[in-house]
Amino acid sequence: MAKKQRIFLSILCSVILVVCLLFLLFVFKFNQNEFARLAGKKVFNYILVTVDTLRVDRIGCYGYKDVDTPTMDLFAKRGIKFENCISPTPLTLPSHTSLMTGTFPAFHGVRDNGGFLVPPELNTLAELFKENDYDTAAFVASYVLDSKWGLSQGFDFYYDRFDLSQYKSISLGNVQRRGEDVIDQALPWLEDHKTNPFFAWIHLYDPHTPYDPPSPYKEQYPNRPYDGEIAYTDSQLARLWQYLEEKNLIENTILIFTSDHGESLGAHKENAHGFFIYQEAVHVPLIFVTPFESLFGQSRFAVVSLVDIFPTMLEMANIPVPSQTQSRSLSPLLLKDQKDQEVFAYSETFYPRFHYGWSELTSVQDGRYKLIVAPRLELYDLKKDPQESTNLLDVEPREARRLKDLIDVFMEETEKNALKLDYSQMDEDSRQKLAALGYLGTITDASLEGKKLGDPKDKITIFNQLSEARELGLERKFEDAVRIVEKIITEDPDVIDAYFTLGNLYFKEKDFEKALEYFFQVLSRQPSNTFTVNNIANSYILMDELDEAEKFLLSIIDALPPDSQINLILGNINNAQMEYDKALAYYKKCMEINPASASAYNAIGGIYVVQKNLDKAEEYLREAEKRNTKLMNLHYYLAQLFEERKDLAQAEIEYKKELEYIPHNFRASFNLSRIHRLRGDVVNEEKYLEETLSSNPNFPLGYFYLARIYLNRGEKYQEAISLVEKGINKKPEEKDLVLGYYLLADLYNRIGNNTKSLEYAQKGQELAQKISHKP
Repeated sequence: MAKKQRIFLSILCSVILVVCLLFLLFVFKFNQNEFARLAGKKVFNYILVTVDTLRVDRIGCYGYKDVDTPTMDLFAKRGIKFENCISPTPLTLPSHTSLMTGTFPAFHGVRDNGGFLVPPELNTLAELFKENDYDTAAFVASYVLDSKWGLSQGFDFYYDRFDLSQYKSISLGNVQRRGEDVIDQALPWLEDHKTNPFFAWIHLYDPHTPYDPPSPYKEQYPNRPYDGEIAYTDSQLARLWQYLEEKNLIENTILIFTSDHGESLGAHKENAHGFFIYQEAVHVPLIFVTPFESLFGQSRFAVVSLVDIFPTMLEMANIPVPSQTQSRSLSPLLLKDQKDQEVFAYSETFYPRFHYGWSELTSVQDGRYKLIVAPRLELYDLKKDPQESTNLLDVEPREARRLKDLIDVFMEETEKNALKLDYSQMDEDSRQKLAALGYLGTITDASLEGKKLGDPKDKITIFNQLSEARELGLERKFEDAVRIVEKIITEDPDVIDAYFTLGNLYFKEKDFEKALEYFFQVLSRQPSNTFTVNNIANSYILMDELDEAEKFLLSIIDALPPDSQINLILGNINNAQMEYDKALAYYKKCMEINPASASAYNAIGGIYVVQKNLDKAEEYLREAEKRNTKLMNLHYYLAQLFEERKDLAQAEIEYKKELEYIPHNFRASFNLSRIHRLRGDVVNEEKYLEETLSSNPNFPLGYFYLARIYLNRGEKYQEAISLVEKGINKKPEEKDLVLGYYLLADLYNRIGNNTKSLEYAQKGQELAQKISHKP
């Protein structure tokens, strides 16, 4: 009986502790805003700086001596430094979503980069500051945070503008910009808004892979490029701080400095981040830099979460904290450390599950112990074993049970009324680009329910190999990449992402037959994977087998959930075949499934331009513009519409907008050259023809009209002949070939070669007559 009583008391204590901790996390409200009392009635500006992939133990003020971080160290000297801040996930978009909404991934639903959208129902920091009359702006350095994923909610200005078309080889992570480009955009905005209260978010991405610091940091940190990137990032933060000092903004600005996650750098055999949730990847810096001297140089040792920044900033600004919040304000901690408070921090990664079909990982840690929930549980004493090298599960089973009870209740509470991802509401253009990147290829969930999933600890070698293969693919080392992936499949034929990666590798090499072989292998394992279906259809389309693409899609569409993307592709196929009524029907079906589809509005508008139904065309194109002004061909179609209305000035504006967003749209640059030709502006005509050929060296008319300029100027005849011959070799349409023949006839006449001149004049005349007699 005594033994049963002890067991009962042990369980009761665990339950009471869980309830108390959840009370602290979700319910406890401070009776007064201690920070607001210190600040008085003064209204402050707020700058949130997030440095992506910044490992906490690589910063001087956190104890690292081998890299120069004077600005980050200055932040610590002028602020409150949190020693134990934990990220909810080692992935950029989910982590920033938690930071910006005060909710955990299990609630907001954003659990990976790419393919997930921030729910519009959530209140973001920017929305709440904007509602309270702050000017708001964000400056982000990575496509992972592009506005299309939803974090732009509430920002008056959101600087992203990532153009995927300019990258010959891309992955979601390598579409980025340097810190100096971000700061170059942020400082003018701050200058224009310095007289009004503002909230600005500045995101720097340099410590993320690939590590490639600019000079002189590359030379100062030889063989240590990650450290070099951190030193470079610090130099850009120095520019921001110098501006704030020069403009006397220090005294009325609060700066919050943190990171979304860390970097493993080989610890636990993980090279980068996202796969594991050990401390190297989830322990992040957090410093609140305030104007109050009494708070300078303070350190706080309590365990806190990145999610806590949301209510803290709102309380600092005296903005009511919304009920959605699942975190606690740190404002009392800003004034006094409370490390004895029984709180904990939660982390997770679903990357192994979504991309490989292995188990997700979750963890909870307090001031001493950390439990990682995996197929084989892991328990670590962080005080004695900060490297998490010794699993104490068998030594401390009571601690493991206590933390497991805690995480179970936490997940149950956090998931209440959780927001769910709806792929049908993602714009089809975004989905297609992500599927082409391989980022949406094998996201799985329901198909794994009830199955025993692999432990990521056992799979890290495969993960690293597949990551290496992708990097080699980006470097155009195709054969090396294929060799690695084929070896993975030999060793573990259930890694679905491996087949998808091979398909993408062959797709990028334009070996579409081989790409199809592997995409079909993915589909055989996941018959409802619509992203793979899209890639199969696109392979057929690029093989110029439109009928085969349509046949495939029609054979599978009824077996899949309603999917806007498939209907969009079917519309595009019929559009290309000039079956406009069928195309419109598919586009409208796409819109039924996804009423927010910018792509469908855009495509329908383009058809109405061709049919010269201009008012209807403009109606649809403007609706597309409201949803996504950067959509490919949107401004091209609008330009064509204005050309039909004989408004060349407005057409020119729209063509230039198209090239601003899609620099390699050669048809837009070619049509701009034509507009300048009509105006007699030969200089700009030549400029845009050269841009056209740079974007598409296989476009015959670009060569013909550039040669025509030389002909009309009476110069470079031999070069002009060479240009026309290049254009003819590109196999132009017959009507365009006539122009090529007549140009050669005129050019040979100019250089006195009458035989050649007559030959090409006759060819041109015969072809023109042939075309005229066609029905």
